[in-house]
Amino acid sequence: MEILYKPRAANAILKVAAFVESKNTTGSGLRWFEKLDEKIFSVAQSKTGLLKCKHHSLAKFGYRCYEYKGWIIAFRISGDVFEVCRFIWAARLS
Repeated sequence: MEILYKPRAANAILKVAAFVESKNTTGSGLRWFEKLDEKIFSVAQSKTGLLKCKHHSLAKFGYRCYEYKGWIIAFRISGDVFEVCRFIWAARLS
């Protein structure tokens, strides 16, 4: 399955990786992203975590959500493409 990061999600992920990098050692942002990317790939390959988003602001777009370490990964599946649409800190949704 192909993984596609939409611009809004990619921008949020880049900002978080830069923050992780600024607070830790050189290369930590890249390592953080690699772990996130592995998790997204495993979710895309499995059929678990394919629940519709419960929060109304994400559900209205028909996104499915998966929570990873306090982050919400909102995505869509279109054929053989797994589209990561949003990447949001879960506490911001309340």
